[in-house]
Amino acid sequence: MGGKIMKSKLLSFCYDDFVDLESIKNIYPHNFFPYISINHVNYRRLEDIYYKKGSLNLIQSAFYELHKRVGDKYYKMVYPKQSSALNFSIRSFPSYKFLLPQVLADDWLAIVGWHKKFNRDHALHQPMTAYIVYQLLGGGNENISIQIGEKTLLEWCVDKLLDWDKTKYLKEYLINIGVERKNIFLSNDKDNLLNKFFWRSLFFEVAMVTAIFHDIGYPWQYINSLNNKLSPADFSSDNSFANAEHIFKNFRNRLILYPLNGYKSLKNDVPSNYYDKLLKLISKALSETHGFPGALGFLYLNDIIREYPNNRELPFHQFCVEWAAVGIMMHDLCKIYHGKNEEEIPENYHMRLEFDKDPLSCIITLADIIEEFQRPNVTFKTNYDHSIFKYPSLCKKSEIFCDNDNLNITFKYEDEKAASLKKLYLKKEAKEYFDNNYGYIDLSSIGIKNVIVNAVVD
Repeated sequence: MGGKIMKSKLLSFCYDDFVDLESIKNIYPHNFFPYISINHVNYRRLEDIYYKKGSLNLIQSAFYELHKRVGDKYYKMVYPKQSSALNFSIRSFPSYKFLLPQVLADDWLAIVGWHKKFNRDHALHQPMTAYIVYQLLGGGNENISIQIGEKTLLEWCVDKLLDWDKTKYLKEYLINIGVERKNIFLSNDKDNLLNKFFWRSLFFEVAMVTAIFHDIGYPWQYINSLNNKLSPADFSSDNSFANAEHIFKNFRNRLILYPLNGYKSLKNDVPSNYYDKLLKLISKALSETHGFPGALGFLYLNDIIREYPNNRELPFHQFCVEWAAVGIMMHDLCKIYHGKNEEEIPENYHMRLEFDKDPLSCIITLADIIEEFQRPNVTFKTNYDHSIFKYPSLCKKSEIFCDNDNLNITFKYEDEKAASLKKLYLKKEAKEYFDNNYGYIDLSSIGIKNVIVNAVVD
């Protein structure tokens, strides 16, 4: 593709195309910057804490340490992409620079560690996921977004939003944070070009923010997972249920908890036992996913430096932060959605990702699945006194193709062994995510009846 996007039913994604694309344009939008007004006293306080941790936590040192461990090839892929993300974060997520060193450290551990069957990178994966979102949505241009039936994907996103039917929870939240009911951008007038342009721009920007930061929760997941495993021995004084109560108390009115309640705000007539069920759901999401801790961290690290109350704050700008947090959370809640009922009706069916209800989370989750290429799988060559690490990437390319009412996702590998290994896991993954009845993602509202995934030798 060479960085050019064409209106098509097929898109092909690979690292070289990403490099070509970034060589000719900045893929990160900035129409709604800045999202928050910064309290500079609080920001400096956070900065002071960060710098007191010592040089090993500084970004320059983190990149240096990463370079020593991975060598030139992988480092030269990660460094420019995370540098672009860091530049984008200055006004979209100012606290990201305090997270980045830990993200890089945990990312390397995730690649070389043995605690997971599949060792995965995220430092390169997050920018690559943002690149996929950019391509899927035509760089914010609805005319060159990928064609899905009678409309392009970005057109579908905006139209479903402006129906204000299943997305009415977004309108409700906007009104709650200060947008007037009569505001033109809360109307369902799809013929109003200004209204469509506004939501097209806002949706694309929030999707890109969500994509580039969607995996920031991995460090927290590791800590929560460790506490969860050791809690029977009372290793941690803060049990997960107490944490859930604290989270509920502080975030109960925020958009992030709406999906856990079936994409609705909590009303006064909830059953008396409902809060215990919700707390258990929050506890499970906190300890067993990286999406929920990542979303909470994203909100919290914005909250602690945000000027509040602030008469100059624009509700739609703050809404970008709130909505992105929902996408960060929901991309990783497939396991929570299904629960233990893998062959039956999911335990939390009310959290299903229906495109006409939550197009943002559907796009991010889909892009996360597609981004299989250029993810290193560590190999070891060990002799008596040392080991040599290598970081080959097994998947070279991903393709998505819309054929009438079928959406085909194909992963392309250089050798049969790697393709066969991927196929072993695709059947389970396809059922979990794309089963017509109970899959986590439901694309039927845009005419997609089947999602077919495959791995082949290219």
